[in-house]
Amino acid sequence: MKIIKVADPKEGITVCKKLLYEIISKNTILFLSGGKTPKALYETLAKEKKLNVGAVAMVDERYAPSSQFKVPSSKLGTNEFMIKNTRLLSYLQKLNIKFYPILENKDIGQTTKDYDETVRFLFNYFGKSVGILGVGMDGHTAGLPAGVQSSEFGVQSETNLVTSFTDFPGEYKERISLTFLGLSKLDQIIVLVFGEDKKKALKLMFKPGSIAEIPARFLTQKEITEKVILITDQKLPV
Repeated sequence: MKIIKVADPKEGITVCKKLLYEIISKNTILFLSGGKTPKALYETLAKEKKLNVGAVAMVDERYAPSSQFKVPSSKLGTNEFMIKNTRLLSYLQKLNIKFYPILENKDIGQTTKDYDETVRFLFNYFGKSVGILGVGMDGHTAGLPAGVQSSEFGVQSETNLVTSFTDFPGEYKERISLTFLGLSKLDQIIVLVFGEDKKKALKLMFKPGSIAEIPARFLTQKEITEKVILITDQKLPV
C-alpha cells in the first residue's frame, strides 16, 4: 500500500486531484463513493474542469423508493444527489461523458441486479478502472456495513459484483454497493481518510481480524494492498 501523509484535508484533496489527472484517461472508468469525505474532491474536479475520463459510475448508493425521498425528482439524500450538487455531473454532461447512476425507480432487488450487469459491462469495456473510497468511523468502506457475520458476505462475494443491504446502520438502512469481488476488479483504489474521528477506523483497518467485521481490512489484503493509495492526515498505528 502506498501511503501519502498530508497536513490536512485540503492538502489531501490537492494530492488526490493531481493523482487523478495523472492516471486517468479516456480509457478509464472512474467509480465514485458517497459520503462527506470525497465531496470537496468532486467540487474541485467540477471547478477545475481538467478531468479527462471515459465514464463515471458509482461505488455505492443509498436506496429508497422515490416516494420516500423528500424531493423525489432530485433524489435528495442520495449519493447521486450529493455528486450532482457538486456540479461534477454538469461538467461531465457538457463533455458528453457518460454517468452511470445506480437508482432507476425499481425495487432494490432488480436495481441491484441491473447495476451488477452495468458494472460487468464497464469493466469489460474500459481498459482501466479507478475507484475513490473512504472509510467510515466504524471501519466500513463503500456501502459494505461493519460488524456483519461473514456468512452474509460469503456467496455474494464469490459471484456478484454488486449487492444490497436492508439493515445498514444509520438513517438510510437500505444500501446498494460494489461487493468485495467488485472492488477487487478495480485496477487502482484511492482511499481518502481525513479527520481525528477516523483515527480509530484506521487502527481497526490495520488490525488483523475479520474483513466482514471491519470491511476496510479488505484494503490491506495482500492481493489488494499493492493497488491501494491511502491519502490521510492521520498518524497511522504502529
